[in-house]
Amino acid sequence: MIKNITSKQQRVLKYYEDYIKKNWFAPTYQQAWNDLELSPSVVFSHIKNLDKKWYLISSWKEKSVQILSDSQNIPLIWDIACGEPISVYEYCNDYIDVPKTMLKWWWSFYWLKAVWRSMINAWINSWDFLIIRKQDDVDNWDIWVVVMWEYIDEEKATLKKVFHNGKELILKPENDSFPVTVIKSWEVRGKLVWVLRNY
Repeated sequence: MIKNITSKQQRVLKYYEDYIKKNWFAPTYQQAWNDLELSPSVVFSHIKNLDKKWYLISSWKEKSVQILSDSQNIPLIWDIACGEPISVYEYCNDYIDVPKTMLKWWWSFYWLKAVWRSMINAWINSWDFLIIRKQDDVDNWDIWVVVMWEYIDEEKATLKKVFHNGKELILKPENDSFPVTVIKSWEVRGKLVWVLRNY
């Protein structure tokens, strides 16, 4: 049963689901107006509300609509150091489904597995699974995946709370047993948004 939407919104959603299932692509807005026998403003209003409730994705610029499933399939990429930086090996080991209500559709995400204990005061332990949102900008005091370019032979990455200090980036662990690190050359690979705890 579809929840949290009106019967009129459900009619619009079912129309799009059936049309895409049959044709492998979404109808034009003009086609939707004609088939549903509704005015353009009414169709736009229903699509906007279904978008807000994450039943579908609408792009006004591209004039397209996509149906969202109840879950999002996210790749498990590699282990991430919560201690000394470790080498980066970017390949997909597996996929893990995540309820769509946990994430915003317009971002890309991936999973990492935490290794070691430098972030325990942020409630991140070894073998926890982390959902990382792909982005390359850094907000001070957020927790980020950072690749450190100061290793000559290979890329090495770590998960730390970060903040800028001029041209340097300060990586702060959440465990007093680990030192603060200051680096001058780096690449941000994403921001931590969720932790799945292993007990």
